[in-house]
Amino acid sequence: MAAAKRVVVLVGPKGSGKTFIGTLAGKELGLPFLRVEPIFLENIRGSRLTGDALDAEGYAKVGVAVDAALCTESGLVIESTGAATAFPGFLETLRSKYEVLLVAIRAPLAVCLARVRGRDQSAHIPVSDDRVGEINDRAARVELPWDLEIDNSQPAPAEVIVARLRELLARRSTRR
Repeated sequence: MAAAKRVVVLVGPKGSGKTFIGTLAGKELGLPFLRVEPIFLENIRGSRLTGDALDAEGYAKVGVAVDAALCTESGLVIESTGAATAFPGFLETLRSKYEVLLVAIRAPLAVCLARVRGRDQSAHIPVSDDRVGEINDRAARVELPWDLEIDNSQPAPAEVIVARLRELLARRSTRR
């Protein structure tokens, strides 16, 4: 029997370090990182939808991108705040097809906001500080059956993050 395709979902507030950790997983663990935000950015530019409908359409497009990537890969990493109303349905769709590992990325919300203010905004969905606050308040309250939690307040050293992800992947592989 073929091994299940695996999706590692990094969930945390905007500015918590999901993109950094996903990129690190790609470089150090050979687990490709699919950035979700550019897919949503493209969807915003090409859509007349708003709110929950726009989120649902965005996650549908992310699902297509995940499926396409997993045609040639055995696993990948994606990121989300988990704050959108469409996220639970997206997660269930992923779980119906793949092994899903949930990783909480934690950092104080004030630190996250400072990071958002300091980054290149061209690669991110444009939102005001107030909106970042709203999204991050919801993201910080997301409760899922976490397979791993990473405190990225400082941020965490790359070697610590890689070791923790490697342990998670090894632990899950031996359970099958």
